[in-house]
Amino acid sequence: MNALRIAAVTVLVVALSACGDEPLTPGPNLDIGTDLVTVDSVDIAVPDAPSETQVGPDAQTDAVVDVVGPDAVEDGGTSDVPQGDGSAGDGTTTETTQDTSTPCTPVDFTPTGSPAGWKTTSTELFTVTQGDPNQRGQDVAATAAGVQWLIGKFAYGPFDKDLEEEDVEVFVQSDAPCGDWVSQGVLETSDDGQFGTINGVEDDGGRAFFELTGDAKRGVGVHPVRMLVHGDHSVASFNLFVFEPGTQAVLFDIDGTLTTDDFELVASLFNEIFSGDYLPDLHPGALDAVNAYAAKGYQIIYLSARPEWLKPMTQNALIQQGFPPGLVHLAETNTESLTDTANYKATFLGHLLNTVGLDIVAMYGNADTDVEAYEMAGMPKSETFIIGENAGMAGTTALADYPSHQSYIDGLPDASTSPPEPIQW
Repeated sequence: MNALRIAAVTVLVVALSACGDEPLTPGPNLDIGTDLVTVDSVDIAVPDAPSETQVGPDAQTDAVVDVVGPDAVEDGGTSDVPQGDGSAGDGTTTETTQDTSTPCTPVDFTPTGSPAGWKTTSTELFTVTQGDPNQRGQDVAATAAGVQWLIGKFAYGPFDKDLEEEDVEVFVQSDAPCGDWVSQGVLETSDDGQFGTINGVEDDGGRAFFELTGDAKRGVGVHPVRMLVHGDHSVASFNLFVFEPGTQAVLFDIDGTLTTDDFELVASLFNEIFSGDYLPDLHPGALDAVNAYAAKGYQIIYLSARPEWLKPMTQNALIQQGFPPGLVHLAETNTESLTDTANYKATFLGHLLNTVGLDIVAMYGNADTDVEAYEMAGMPKSETFIIGENAGMAGTTALADYPSHQSYIDGLPDASTSPPEPIQW
């Protein structure tokens, strides 16, 4: 079972030492009742899907499959996993994102039909009654030839009550942002973490693990993913980034690095955070710096120690403040967020550098855990920029402020190997 969100909130308020925070004291007006809401991705209307790729739960009524077990990872993905093409294989496609030189109308995801209702009485009585859904998924970084896992998390209310043994349908958009939403299949959410750890993500219950294989694998590009809960049509939204090895990127921590305070999660702002109304103050020039890198063709990566149940709210804040689209990755567990931040960040960086093959030309952070993580990942100190009280720590490059740093960014050449054509958040 997933750790209670209320416990995570309490711990986050009292101790955020792994993120480099000063201890925070809960305020008297803290209210984390069941009226808290989450922020869904920004969607627009979608035309009717073509008959051969019907969008919605009715498209796969006879295609329910079990959630995949961890053995699929160990043998390179040739096991009883839910396959995008109904078979095991390692073929790849040459699909890329829509040619932006050809005008088209963006098509966002809208389910068809009506919610199917719940399969179990337990879900109806004890899960969805906990509060609003907080469905989410981490953005995926992969290569065309490598493993492409799509992993969603499904839970309800401030206690993050897992949605167990309910049907979820996986959709991936072809030729984003203007192509059809193609159903890949239906699977059940896990009931009690029975699938161990898959692709570095622990199955803590309420998870859906789906591997794209064979003809369903995606080529270089950014591929929007939606996981639709049949019961109530709530949706987990995230992106699959398929990179060409050698793609150049820049990585930013968020709290204390782009914002003025490290993890600005004070008690008086909790309701605003969960409702999506909270926008932290930014370091002057931080937004200009990130946009300058994006304009030069570098892939932007946002890596934060925030717990992953804040993914929808975090991405929404980045959108509202004008940050360019990028890959967003948060800590999978409260342990990673609070007491093992450096190892968590270093492990993900190792995946980006060694498995995906990105060329990360600069990393930005503020906390001692950032310094440690970037060093563990083998990042040169000359390309490790630290702002705040730890600036220059352990031989890193001190970042006094972003306006004075802008000339450094302006002097860099355009990315030699650019990322896939970006799509809107």
